[in-house]
Amino acid sequence: MFIGGSLGLGVLVTVFAAEGSSTLSARELLAHRVATSLTAGTAMLALVLVIGLIVVPGKTAQVTTNATVGQQSPSSDNQTLPAP
Repeated sequence: MFIGGSLGLGVLVTVFAAEGSSTLSARELLAHRVATSLTAGTAMLALVLVIGLIVVPGKTAQVTTNATVGQQSPSSDNQTLPAP
């Protein structure tokens, strides 16, 4: 859990530091770096959303299939349970 956050922060810091131009003033450079980092963060969130939409329905279908395989229909089992 913490490795993913650290990795994401490391990527965003690298994007922030790599974005630079000597022709911009300090304020313009800061604004440009922040905008680029936010764009990279948005792209990372979109990627996580796509991966989540692909992986989670597959797991749900697998759990549902496993649960229904072990069950018997109530109509086929006419036996009553013994009293405790």
